[in-house]
This record gives sequence, C-alpha cells and structure tokens, in this order.
Amino acid sequence: MLTYLHDIRNKLTLISGQTSILSKKYGEDDFVSIRTNLVRISELINDAYRHLKSETENRLLSFSSDEFMCKMDLLTEAAGLLFPVTIQNEICEYKAQNLFSLEINIGKVFQVIENAIDNSVKAGARKVIIRLLETREHCIYEIVDNGTEKSTTMPEYSMEVSSLIPHGLGKEIMINNMMGIGGKVEWTRRLDYSGMIVRLYFPKKS
Repeated sequence: MLTYLHDIRNKLTLISGQTSILSKKYGEDDFVSIRTNLVRISELINDAYRHLKSETENRLLSFSSDEFMCKMDLLTEAAGLLFPVTIQNEICEYKAQNLFSLEINIGKVFQVIENAIDNSVKAGARKVIIRLLETREHCIYEIVDNGTEKSTTMPEYSMEVSSLIPHGLGKEIMINNMMGIGGKVEWTRRLDYSGMIVRLYFPKKS
C-alpha cells in the first residue's frame, strides 16, 4: 500500500507542477478547479497514510535483523511521502554481520524519523541519504543531509503535507522515544560542514 501511495504522490507532484506552469501562461482562474481537486486527492492520500500509521502506532514488536531492515525500509519510504526532499534510500544494501533481534515501537520510531527529516528540510536540505550501519551492540539508522542550519531559504511544503507532522517534536522527544526502547540518538555535523548526520541507535537482543 505504501508503494502505491508513494507512486500516486509522485504523479500528483508532477501534475501540480505542470498546473502551476500552465496557470502562469493562461491565467490562474482557469485552473482553480484543477487545484481544488489536487488538494482533495492529497487529503485522501493523507487519510490513507494516517490509517496505515495508526495500525502500528503503539505496539512493541520484536524483529529479526532481516525483518528490521525491511521494516525500516518501509518507514523510510513512508517518510518520503511527506517531505519535499530527495531521499536516497540505501537500507537494502545493509547486510547484518551476525544474526540478532531487537524490539521497537513502530509509531515512536516513525515519529523520530519524521522529526529528523523535518529538521533537515527546515535547514534547507535538498537531499537526505538514509542507511543502516552496525556495531557489536547496536544497529544504527543513519540520516545524512546536505542542509545548512544558517539557511534562510525555506522550501515550501506543497499542498500542506507537512500538516501531518506532529508539532513540538524537538530533540527532547526524539531522545525520549529512543530511550523508551533502550536506544539513543546523536547529532553531529558532517566533516565538510555541508550538513548534519543523525544516528538512531537500536540495541540488539541476544
């Protein structure tokens, strides 16, 4: 389902862009009906997304290493539906060094991912790279952006899709969410100062 929603969102973005071009050429009044329907379609996509999200919001689930990779891949794709930024998803390239399991709360983890990418967008990022890494004790979900905290140019959220993102999710919420599953979150600047790196540490179970 998330794949279909993602594809529909992409096509909707293309149509919205072409509509903007044509409205400037022929006049805004002739495209009011099209814009209204585009907003309504976007709302329906958001409703479907909310339904999928609510199904897994509060459960604590156990996953094997392969299952965890698949789940984080899906959450990454879901986040891609919400933000006007290119997400380079490298999760499928991850190969676990050893077999392990871990427990996560899907809803809380997705909140953290949403907030991290939202912060990247607000910092002017146009691209976010997401990958899985591994240490002996943790599996790490790494988010690397090319934003600059000094950016004054804020990209516009098309069709108000950002209204889905809960307000007030700051670093404290991200920290608390990760602590709730025994993990942690850390922030660091990229070595060339071209953006930020956020790492979510998920503790392995023996």
